[in-house]
Amino acid sequence: MSEIKYDLTKVLAEYDGDDFGFTATDEEEYNSVIAEKDETVQEYKDRLHEVEKLVLPFLTKLLKTADQPIIKWPNRKPILEAQIQKILNLTRG
Repeated sequence: MSEIKYDLTKVLAEYDGDDFGFTATDEEEYNSVIAEKDETVQEYKDRLHEVEKLVLPFLTKLLKTADQPIIKWPNRKPILEAQIQKILNLTRG
């Protein structure tokens, strides 16, 4: 069986309109995107660490007093509202 040689320029022109949603990029642009991603990942890690520092003291205190049936916590509304605001500033800010 003999091979048929096709004019690749014509074949490529036939399918030039098909778009799969991607484009080519150069190495410099690629590296800048990767660097930006690394910064974003580190930023989110830092934010999560800050959220942890806000939430874990509360949970730790609850755990330490788990054997006590009643929690005395006067004036908790402003304290809780302030903590919620801090958490929202980290997670949504």
